[in-house]
Amino acid sequence: MGKIKQSLEVLRTEGPGRLLQLSALSLTEPLRSQGLRPRVASDARQALSHLNLTKRSRGLFIDCGSNIGQGFRYFSAYYTPDRYDYILIEPNKNCLAQLNALRAENLTIEIVAKAASVKDGYAELFGPPPERSEATHQSCSLVLDHNGSLYQSQRFAPDLVETFSLSQMIRTKRKLYDVIVLKLDVEGAEYEILDDLIRAGTHRDLYAAYVEFHSLKLRNPARREKRALEAQMVREFDEAGIRFRRWI
Repeated sequence: MGKIKQSLEVLRTEGPGRLLQLSALSLTEPLRSQGLRPRVASDARQALSHLNLTKRSRGLFIDCGSNIGQGFRYFSAYYTPDRYDYILIEPNKNCLAQLNALRAENLTIEIVAKAASVKDGYAELFGPPPERSEATHQSCSLVLDHNGSLYQSQRFAPDLVETFSLSQMIRTKRKLYDVIVLKLDVEGAEYEILDDLIRAGTHRDLYAAYVEFHSLKLRNPARREKRALEAQMVREFDEAGIRFRRWI
């Protein structure tokens, strides 16, 4: 019933073309996930070759927006735990039991129960309205209007969540690892975070980045503005020689 109500609201406010676009985005996600695999496999092979030439034997994979471990299961098939340590970052405390279960299986996993951001502090965590909400919902964000085309977000967690500077984390970890790979799926907060990485030059410390942009879930004019910003950010990574893939 919630999805029907959501579709009717999109149809009323943005028209049939927009509804079709969002529906296609949802339906093609499995295909896009499969289509990305050959590129991830190629990236991982090249990263391993690079890692074998460095003085340190292990790389680091930072997973921002881990939810219940879907990204870890996907990427660990390529960036394998026998050569990579993992940091799983997730501010939704309801997800921690499932993430900790992954760590119990593998000692190379660190769980960070905070939100990736541009600074250390505290912030509200927003998510869907109660009728669409579940404890481990994937679309929680520090950005209030991150899903503006789909629903009006509300405060998801009763308490503020702790935030930290992702740029500072990468800068610190670069002293310990020669190969750092980033997955960034933070429901609209990626724009501020990537801008901060680029301004600080920290994006140059990465070997590869897999980023999900969320402009398609925004309403105009914010959607158009973010699309232009995405193209600029991709260029910055390309010019720095960093592998950049759009995550699903």
